Amino acid sequence: MKKKISCKALQSSVYFAPDELRHCCKRFFYKGEMKGDVQIFPVKKDKKIEIKDIINEKKKLINKINNGTTNPCTGCPHLVKDDWDDVEPLKLQHISIEAHSVCSMKCSYCSDVYYGGKKPNYNLQEVLDDLIKKNSFSNNVDIAWGGGEPLLLENFENILTDLTIRIKPFSNMIYSNAIKYSHVIEKYLKEDKAKLTTSIDAGNVETFKKVRGVKAFDKVFSNLKKYNDAAKKNIIIKYILTEGNYDKENLDGFISKIKNYNLQNCSFQISADFKFENINQEIFFNTLYLYKNLKEFNNISTFLDYHLKPKIKKYIEEILKSRNQELIRNLNSLCDIEKLKNSNVIIWGAGDTGRELINKSSLLKYYNIKINFFVDKYKDQNTKLNNILIKHPKDILDDNSNIIIASTQFNEEIYHELISMGINKNRIVDSLFL
Repeated sequence: MKKKISCKALQSSVYFAPDELRHCCKRFFYKGEMKGDVQIFPVKKDKKIEIKDIINEKKKLINKINNGTTNPCTGCPHLVKDDWDDVEPLKLQHISIEAHSVCSMKCSYCSDVYYGGKKPNYNLQEVLDDLIKKNSFSNNVDIAWGGGEPLLLENFENILTDLTIRIKPFSNMIYSNAIKYSHVIEKYLKEDKAKLTTSIDAGNVETFKKVRGVKAFDKVFSNLKKYNDAAKKNIIIKYILTEGNYDKENLDGFISKIKNYNLQNCSFQISADFKFENINQEIFFNTLYLYKNLKEFNNISTFLDYHLKPKIKKYIEEILKSRNQELIRNLNSLCDIEKLKNSNVIIWGAGDTGRELINKSSLLKYYNIKINFFVDKYKDQNTKLNNILIKHPKDILDDNSNIIIASTQFNEEIYHELISMGINKNRIVDSLFL
């Protein structure tokens, strides 16, 4: 198989927007210009969406990328040269349902391009039925429900139920502002068939109104508590750092609210306004401050998303290059990475995160951290990634090295599997800053 340049989204993702289909929702900066949200094709009113047209457009874009022709993906950091399969037949591993942009909030960081109160130009149920009929979903597909507000999508609960039953998604993530409560969502949270992500982005009523555009601070917390009391799992609370909310007062207020509503067992996601090309020193250290405080809830899954993580890593690189000992001491006090200095580690995860870790981590080099081997259930055993052997999880039992989990989406699942294997939790290292 000849290696080519592509990415997971190009190969096997479709994002349903009100008037277009997209390959991805990732945004990146290239030559000072924000790019991303790469379109497959626009969808006019009542136009039938054909699967063959999706395949053809994916092929065209991949060919442009590999021919060196300037294209919408030029400069994207997510492109990888690898042994990618052909996109035909279509086998979707990810769909994002943002088929409408109607929302009950008006967030300061949201894009008017995609969140203007539009309804879909097509019959979403018919398109999904066609994809199922033509066997266009992989066996481990994940679904993201967005918008707008998913609960305001016509027939949302029926479509959610239909897809959950018929394709049994590996992951079923619902991005809701939690102003409206859904007993159907509650049911699937309880049954471990869905997860809910809700952004708070504030530590007090005033900032919430400023950032999210409505007075619903305590209502959102109240509904999250209701979901959590019912399900006791599968809830992710998100904090997007933007203008006016990344000060210590708001972060402390947010942490206090989490405690007051007894939500410490939830997972936490930290992000940043996608319009930030870079972050300043205050955002950097306050991000680490928030991260550390949330981790003190003894929560397994507290993580930075793809908008913020590269910016944090870039700032770490700048600190290390500067040799500024005060900044390095501050960094170490927040990420506790010095304990790995001059040591050997095992990395669980030989996918994109693992690849990025070994190719781009400045801290691995700075602290002289060596990798014994990778662990990955879903990769061919005894093959190599960057000349490092991939082994089965059971091989961890024969090695006493510390373990780094190189996965964002499945961090919690991997952690619990390690514990069930009898691995001491002190051997499991936070990979965020690496």
